[in-house]
Amino acid sequence: MGRNTKYIIIYLAAISLLISVALQLAHAETQAEPPVELHQAKLDQMLAPIALYPDSLLSHILIGATYPLEVVQAARWREEHANLSEQQALDLAEQQDWDPSVIALTPFTELLERMSKDLNWLQDLGDAFLANEEQVLESVQTLRSRAYAKGNLQDNQYQNVEREQDKIVIHSVERETVYVPYYDTRVVYGDWWWTVHQPIFWRSPRHYTFHSGFHWSPRFHISAGFFFGGFHWRKNYVVINNDYRYRRSNHRYTYSKVRNYPRWQHNNHHRRSVKYHRGYNGTHKRTVTSRNVEMQKNRIHRDKVVSRLKHQQSARNHGQYKREQNAHNKQNAFSKKSADSKKKAHFEQSRKSNGETFSKRSSQANGRSYKIEQGRQKTEQLRTKPQRTIKSQRSEHQRVKHQSTDRNNGKNRYVSKPAKAVKRASQNKQHRTPSRMTKQSNRQSKTQSGKFNARRVEP
Repeated sequence: MGRNTKYIIIYLAAISLLISVALQLAHAETQAEPPVELHQAKLDQMLAPIALYPDSLLSHILIGATYPLEVVQAARWREEHANLSEQQALDLAEQQDWDPSVIALTPFTELLERMSKDLNWLQDLGDAFLANEEQVLESVQTLRSRAYAKGNLQDNQYQNVEREQDKIVIHSVERETVYVPYYDTRVVYGDWWWTVHQPIFWRSPRHYTFHSGFHWSPRFHISAGFFFGGFHWRKNYVVINNDYRYRRSNHRYTYSKVRNYPRWQHNNHHRRSVKYHRGYNGTHKRTVTSRNVEMQKNRIHRDKVVSRLKHQQSARNHGQYKREQNAHNKQNAFSKKSADSKKKAHFEQSRKSNGETFSKRSSQANGRSYKIEQGRQKTEQLRTKPQRTIKSQRSEHQRVKHQSTDRNNGKNRYVSKPAKAVKRASQNKQHRTPSRMTKQSNRQSKTQSGKFNARRVEP
């Protein structure tokens, strides 16, 4: 007996040791992975359109965002069962293998449709909530505090706003009733404190009622089983009580009851093989959403189509430009060859013409030199001619003298007239001073020509 108790004690000690080691390892793993610090500007931008929702509805939105595929399935299922009322849709959706928070969103047709269509926002919200739950809830309280300070978050016939120190709690006024608010995020929070990341804005449907700066949806009458989720604002985590949703008892939201619920735990089964991201990866790059998500998606699709068409057109134009450029280059090459041949022919012709002109110029130069030589000879002749005329005049004078003597003797009465020769000689001798002999010959010629009546002297 003593030996059996000894083995039992050893066995229990080994089990306790193993349990303690396992706990230490688990604690070490939790310490090794601290919460991821999220981008605060992008987080505020993403939470702006839902931060002022009632706590029960906001808790279901945050939990449902961690299961994006089931949210899409629930939206399509709700579209197929659009003729059901809110409570009928909630009861029938219990048969689906979805997370309870996703089932709780089935009565809200517009909200579920908006979440499923804006998948980037939905997945980023779920990833941020899984990465750092405390920072997400702190951002929600910051947004509520700013709206409260601006006077845009107050009690009215649709909601009650309770403030406990620095925490703000929002819940519906009527029991088993939910109103979904839609508001302009660019106005309700005042001047936005992030310049680059402006708040996301959702347009409210047309049939919603405007009151106190908000657009309020019609009343959703839902049983108390909807109010099984909430927040423990002091510790900044989400609480949930799955047992409560099956009781179907009358329930009015009270913070003192909700904070006693157990903390929510993520279920990998409802993730449906969707990949996890370590924190908010910033893929949701919209600064301000359009008034209609569908319109924005159509615009994005249209921009993509237009860009693709422009790319195709530019590629086509580029090919045509290449073809035209090749043809132009060929034409330029051909024209260049022709220009070279023309240039060569012109060069040959100019060369020949230059040769001809050279020969012509040489001949002209030779002719010019010949003419110069002829002129020089003429000038030399002219220079030497007066001397010859002088000699001729001398001989003529001697002849005239002999004739005069003969005439005096009566033998010969013929008198010559050398007027032309004398005139020519005088013209060629204008630049010279006439000599004594030339003067005498001139006088003699004038006398013989009859200009002067010579006196005949008798011997």
